[in-house]
Amino acid sequence: MATQELRKRANWQTLSGTKALKAEKIFKETLQQALDDLYPERFRVERHPKDFEDIYSTYPLPKDVLDKIYNVDVSKKKKNKKPKYTWGISMDFAIRNLENGKTLFGEIKRQDGWVESTSPKAGRGNAHERSCKYFTPGLMKIIREKGGLSEEILPFWLVLVGDITRDPRRNREIAFWFQGYTKNYYMWRNTDDVGDILDFFENNLLPYLL
Repeated sequence: MATQELRKRANWQTLSGTKALKAEKIFKETLQQALDDLYPERFRVERHPKDFEDIYSTYPLPKDVLDKIYNVDVSKKKKNKKPKYTWGISMDFAIRNLENGKTLFGEIKRQDGWVESTSPKAGRGNAHERSCKYFTPGLMKIIREKGGLSEEILPFWLVLVGDITRDPRRNREIAFWFQGYTKNYYMWRNTDDVGDILDFFENNLLPYLL
């Protein structure tokens, strides 16, 4: 596919200048628009997919552990027949290929950072650190199984917004974490430039969904 084809297809300028729209909504609507125009009815971009909402509550613990903790009946149902306990994770988005089932799950994390107008302590937030849970063996395994993507990349995409994207400390920290997997994170430094993130997705991640 030609480089910047998604950028050409999406009428992203009309959305990018609308300050009332959050980055998550701009991301979802512009990416869906671009994919629809290039691949009609083939892709669906979802916000807050429910694929992993009960992965913790349904995970079996051995009896010797259950005997030592405060235990509850995780199979219990509410009056509406839905599970009483649903413990899991909620990712920010899923990009699904409806034809082959391949799915890229991801997170959009906003965080302050140390830039020209601030001091080093401005970058003390930990939203980026919370994303490290996706590197754990259990989550890596289940997200990869569900997404069906090549093992050449990680099964998730981390998009960072806010001053953290220009923080000299945090940029080094995150680059260190993602060594060998630079396709799996993106510093969205200017959320008014939706074309830039479309280019990144097209050139680095879209091929794994096709």
